[in-house]
Amino acid sequence: MDASRASDPGADARASTARLAAAALVAACAFLLYHATLLPSFDFGDTGSFQVTVGSPVITPRDGYPLYFAIGRVILRATHAEPARALNLASAVEAAIASGVIVVVAAELAGSVVAGAGAALLFVVSYTFWSQAIIAEVYGLHILFVAVTLLLLLRWQARPTTHRLTLFFIVYALGFGNHLSMILLLPAYALFILTAAPGGWRSVVRPRVIAIAVACACVGALQYAWNLRALWLTPQPPHGIGEALQHFWFDVTKSDWRDTMVMNVPRSMLSDHAAMYWFDLRQQFGPVIPGIAAVGLIALARRNRSRFVLVALVYLANFLFAFSYNVGDTHVFYLPSHLAVALLAACGAAFLGRFVPRAAWLGGLAIAAYACVRGYDDFPALDRTNDWRPTQVVSELTAGLDDRRAVLLADVNWQVQNGLSYFAKVTRPEVAWARMPDVLLYAPALVADNRAIGREVVLTERARASVAAAYGPLLPAVVDTRVTVPTLADATKDLAAGTRYVMCVLRPSRDLPIAVDDLAEATRALTGGRLLSLLASSEYAAVAGIVGDPPRYLAAGAVPFQRRIDLDGVPVQIRMDSWLSADTIRRMGFGHVIAARHHTLIVERGVSFVAFDDHGVPIRSAYASNIFAPQQRYVIR
Repeated sequence: MDASRASDPGADARASTARLAAAALVAACAFLLYHATLLPSFDFGDTGSFQVTVGSPVITPRDGYPLYFAIGRVILRATHAEPARALNLASAVEAAIASGVIVVVAAELAGSVVAGAGAALLFVVSYTFWSQAIIAEVYGLHILFVAVTLLLLLRWQARPTTHRLTLFFIVYALGFGNHLSMILLLPAYALFILTAAPGGWRSVVRPRVIAIAVACACVGALQYAWNLRALWLTPQPPHGIGEALQHFWFDVTKSDWRDTMVMNVPRSMLSDHAAMYWFDLRQQFGPVIPGIAAVGLIALARRNRSRFVLVALVYLANFLFAFSYNVGDTHVFYLPSHLAVALLAACGAAFLGRFVPRAAWLGGLAIAAYACVRGYDDFPALDRTNDWRPTQVVSELTAGLDDRRAVLLADVNWQVQNGLSYFAKVTRPEVAWARMPDVLLYAPALVADNRAIGREVVLTERARASVAAAYGPLLPAVVDTRVTVPTLADATKDLAAGTRYVMCVLRPSRDLPIAVDDLAEATRALTGGRLLSLLASSEYAAVAGIVGDPPRYLAAGAVPFQRRIDLDGVPVQIRMDSWLSADTIRRMGFGHVIAARHHTLIVERGVSFVAFDDHGVPIRSAYASNIFAPQQRYVIR
């Protein structure tokens, strides 16, 4: 096929035009989809950290990601939007462009534009990529760089010139400014260049080619001069370039925690991680596509051995890294391997389509239709347009506080802390706050100084415990009665009989245990006096029904599940979309309740509850034993 195109420039031009048109169409559809489900404001976790940092002239080595922040800064200035919204939008734009590039890469590998577009659509609606494309995260841009570098290598193979190879080196080096995991692509890329070079491997290890590669790597590394410069703006700047480089490398690679996490999955957990991977792969593509991808792998090996090695090694390196990475959001590190699966699915669909006389495009059309069906099914669960939970949590935590009358000393979960940082910088800059661990050593002096100027000192729950442990009666704290902290039982006790509800209970994090008495009282209120102890003892559990009646549905188990039920004429889908033994962080939530195709509840670890009307609109929702649960506040007297 490649030879026939080479001998027919007109056919080659028509094929290029078709690929570009398909790429543009898929990219436009992806952007509309992501924009329609975009998170409206800030979030907890790393997302909140990115959102509070974008636009800052100082990016520390610990912040990293200089190219990501530079692009975010451009979009922030171009849109004049709130920083959180601008950075969320940047992710949608980057992911949409990546989707268009994937069309071209998949079409080149499969020899079919329809199969390439179908594979790209599969990836567009894959659960993890979609969830990262609608929040401020680095993975949309990372996949864009993976796809572009793959495309540049394939173009170099088609016409191997030094200029094309240089362009690949430049883009690959720039990719490190967004995410250092670009290094995982090096074995695949290096071996491809060595084996695909028309003059043999010696033709690409010449001094000139090596010098170009080194020069491009140095240019790419210059992106981090922004981060390195920030060290001299700190209160304790380094004494010399040597010390600065040591601090820079330690922070930018996050050596303090990567050393304990990379290749550090306990042997006893390997089988669990294997089960988690199969769950994750089916979550992205369903059970059929991996089989088609396996067919595509064989077909690609028969057509072009060097391309087979390229895609296989991209998959294998990223799979092994994620599989052995003992971190709380392993699922996002599988994304490049999922891209390889989608590319191979295009090859498989094109190969299988050849068995249909005069309709080889049917294979690609079939996976495109399958992608649309999956996208339709997942749309309500991935729609975050009305997800104001982080704003609500932090607003309640800081209610009634301003820098004239109070200062907040907070010791909260790190994910909530990042959201609080954004809220106090952008949304309500009048809120004065500090991290309790940073001020604990001189807390008495801090309290005295603030009282002297008429400001009270307010504490979060963990901050109050820290103060009590360190200073006892010297700094007594009492409950701040200006804020109310409803319990789970409060959220369920006065619901009208006949109200539809769903309660989900997932094994909580170790630092946020379930209050069993509160859960028992809530279940009694919902189920007419029946205590469902099964809820508190299972990995995943859900109860659904009508207030006052026996439960219509009860499920519990050790593995995630999905169920579709009917509550008095309202179709309800309960989804457990996480693997608790591996997932401590899920930006999209650990599960979902979809009622009448409405995103009724995002399920978190601990207890998640919602009561809703016949349109699936929440009447009341509540969280307990997780980062979205309300917190008590205290005042030092």
